[in-house]
Amino acid sequence: MKKNLIGLESSSIMPLVTVTPLTQECYEALWDNYIHHTLIAHEDSLTELKNIFKFKADTFYSNPITRLEKVKDFSPVQRESLKGMALKLLLDGQMGGWVGNKNSRVQTFFFSDVIDEIDSNIKDPEKFSVKLIESMKRKIETYNRMLTPDNGILTIDISLILPYWGLHNITSSVFSEKRKVSIKILPNCETLNKFQSLPSATRRDAYHYHMLKKENVQLILVGDANYKKNICACADCSSYNCEVKILTDRERKKILKLI
Repeated sequence: MKKNLIGLESSSIMPLVTVTPLTQECYEALWDNYIHHTLIAHEDSLTELKNIFKFKADTFYSNPITRLEKVKDFSPVQRESLKGMALKLLLDGQMGGWVGNKNSRVQTFFFSDVIDEIDSNIKDPEKFSVKLIESMKRKIETYNRMLTPDNGILTIDISLILPYWGLHNITSSVFSEKRKVSIKILPNCETLNKFQSLPSATRRDAYHYHMLKKENVQLILVGDANYKKNICACADCSSYNCEVKILTDRERKKILKLI
C-alpha cells in the first residue's frame, strides 16, 4: 500500500488527547482509514494547544486558577458545598469562543473531573482550595506533556486520554484500544507574520493549511467546521488539489441515540 501524507492540525489533535464531541469520529477515522499512512503536523499546532493554559492576565476573569483561589474566602455558613462553589467560580469567567479563547464554560468541562476527585471530607475552604489548585496545575502539566514530541514524534496513547467533555461522548472501547497514534511533528516552514492581516479567527487555519500544502499532504484532517472557508488564498494554495476532511460529532450523536 502506498503511504500517503495525512496532515493534522490543532483541531484534529485536540480530540486525540482530550475527550471532545469529535473524539469518537476522530479515532474511528484514524483506525479505519489513515493509521497506516504517515501523519504529520507542524510545531505551531502544538504551540496553539499549549497556549490554552498560558494566561496573559492573572486576573479573576482570565485565569481559572486565580478564580479558584476565592474558594478560601468561602464561609461554611453559606448554603453551598465547596465543590459547588468551585464549579460556579470556574463558570464565572470570560465568555466567548472555545477553550483557546479562555471560555469559562469549557474550562469548567476541563476541570470538573478534578473538582469531583477532591475528597469530600475536606471541609476547610483553604485546604480545599490548595488541594484543588495543585490538582488543576497537575492536569495542565499532564496535558502539556501529552503534547510534547520526543525526537520529532508525538505519540498519543488512547488509554491516557484526558477527561474534558463528558465520557458519555465516547464508547468504552476507546479506552480499551492498545494502539497508539504517532504523528511526525515538523518545524514550521512559514512564519505566522505572513498572515497577520487576516482576522484572528481565521489566521491560524490559513497558516496551517499553507504549511501543510508545502509538505504536499494528500489530505488534511480537521475538526473546525469553518476550516474550508478559512484556508489560505495565495496562488500556490488555490491551485493545490488537497482533500480536506472535516470531523463531525455524528458518531457521538449515534452513541447518545440522537440520530
